[in-house]
Amino acid sequence: MRPLIACALALSLFGSQNLSARPALRDYILTGAKPDHLFVIDAAARKVTSDIRVPDANGIVGLVVPSPDGKRAYVLVNRMESISGIDLDTGKQVFRANLSSGDEVVHSFFSVNITPDGRELIVHELPTKRGLNEYHVQEPRFAIFKTDAGLDAKPVRVFPAPRRVHLVLPKADGKSFYALGFQLFEYDLATGKKLGERGIRNWGRPGYSTPDMLAFWPVTEPLDVFVTPVYSTLGTGKDAIAKTSLMKLDLKSGALSYQDFEDTSAVIFSAVASPRNGEVFTVYTQLSKIDTNKGVLVDRVNLPHTFYTINIASDGHEVFVGGTMCDVAFYDPDTLKQRANLKLPGCPDQSISTLRVIRR
Repeated sequence: MRPLIACALALSLFGSQNLSARPALRDYILTGAKPDHLFVIDAAARKVTSDIRVPDANGIVGLVVPSPDGKRAYVLVNRMESISGIDLDTGKQVFRANLSSGDEVVHSFFSVNITPDGRELIVHELPTKRGLNEYHVQEPRFAIFKTDAGLDAKPVRVFPAPRRVHLVLPKADGKSFYALGFQLFEYDLATGKKLGERGIRNWGRPGYSTPDMLAFWPVTEPLDVFVTPVYSTLGTGKDAIAKTSLMKLDLKSGALSYQDFEDTSAVIFSAVASPRNGEVFTVYTQLSKIDTNKGVLVDRVNLPHTFYTINIASDGHEVFVGGTMCDVAFYDPDTLKQRANLKLPGCPDQSISTLRVIRR
């Protein structure tokens, strides 16, 4: 055998062995809990792998935003006045933005997210000036932070924002982002220019009332799709029928759609789109499965207690529910039967924390 060919073959074999030796990627669940916990859970093993204590959380760990590479989690703490970035391997705080300073008190109501390249955080801020005996409400704004800014992060760009924003959803191309509230706004990330506005409350569906929603959990994995229940009535007077619909926002294409699936019969808090067969799963006191290809409710089961938030395995073969109490439950997406229930160590209250899934 010629030396060059032998060398190439050896390198090829080594490369194949090296690739096969790499550990397969796994799903990990992130959730927060009172007073200062950030949990990392191995989904397949049903095991807590890390119980990280977030510094100066001041009683609650709410919104959880993972970095695109799954190495960090940014959590809204200190009663929505601070953002803490945690290295998930070391458990150390590597980023901190305290939004309030001096006589200005600043909150962000669930509306924090990270750009697809992981380099910037987008924060919707609600500032108030504190006087001697009164508060002066200021105009809302978007603040952009660099994620490598360390433990005393300050915004690098600030621009005006609308009120009543409770979610920020970056578009997949990284050039713009959506602000979701009474309307759906789109802004240029670099300049803050408003690029568009589409209806939520004035959604333009003839015969339907003004819709309502409760959308506090920015779950878009694994498809880059945000989906949430929407409530309205069809018709008027005695003929009015309460309807539950799904609002779907595709963060790749920007497509926004609404789809009825039942006459309202259950309260739903949050939803997640599955990578399998156009399925969507929703949760509150019941776990529901919806076929979006047909626009119908497929199945619904009662849960042992209320769960606020939901997510799904990257391959769609398991549904996760959490929030509210101290357990995360695992469900079969075909039968909606519970497969497992994991109690968090010490049984801390997850409350309104977001359930996120990373793949590492």
